[in-house]
Amino acid sequence: MDQPALISVAIVCLDAGKHLAQALESVLAQNAEACELVVIDGGSTDDTLEILRRYETRSSGRMRWVSGPDAGLYDAMNKALTLVRGEYTVYLGADDRLVDGALDVVRRVIVADPRHPDIICGATRVVSERGGDSWTEGPESVVRRQLPQKAPSRHQSIYVRTDALRAVGGFRTRFSIAADYDLYLRLRASGLTEVLIDDVLSEFRLGGVSSRSGLATAREYRDVRVAHGASPAIEQILMVKSALAAASFAAWRRLLVWGRAVAR
Repeated sequence: MDQPALISVAIVCLDAGKHLAQALESVLAQNAEACELVVIDGGSTDDTLEILRRYETRSSGRMRWVSGPDAGLYDAMNKALTLVRGEYTVYLGADDRLVDGALDVVRRVIVADPRHPDIICGATRVVSERGGDSWTEGPESVVRRQLPQKAPSRHQSIYVRTDALRAVGGFRTRFSIAADYDLYLRLRASGLTEVLIDDVLSEFRLGGVSSRSGLATAREYRDVRVAHGASPAIEQILMVKSALAAASFAAWRRLLVWGRAVAR
């Protein structure tokens, strides 16, 4: 690209041939000006690299990618952070999508706000693993015992100033599931400004690591909060409640899918 990108979309992937084309298409179909796409592949052995080569030729110079071993999801996301050139960065998984016009919406928010907010959080459309059901999660900021309970949005709908991401050191890879939550807490602790918007910016497909293991996710959220000064005893109690709630939700979803299958 001849001019600096306003928004960098970073996609990390490994053996992602099943959904990757849809993710790439959703980015390259955006109408936003000065947008770039950076893909970090972990050394795929399926048709992922073939897909990347094909889309690179269609990207008009908007897409760059590298492939090689990494130490996991957040290590790959840190690699992307060293390569992106946009003023703002958003991270997608290979099975996520930007909705049509998402980057235009974010661009308007950036241009319209004289403060040029450091963090922009939008809504996310959550899609079941099989693609049959979906619902929308709007951005919400909830503080519990002086710490945000979670990031206001899923990371697929959070745009952050790239220099701010670099200033706090990117993702801490000792957290294998909740490093994005830890990063959000560090960003907020540094005094960054934040804007929440109701527009749906991305689609997130259930079925990833955090979707499959509610207990592991609850444990990591506990560990992150303790690392940020929360009481270990209180967080242990809340972790158990969160894990039970996640298990109940998963059971309800399975029952719903089973009921629909029987009804057919």
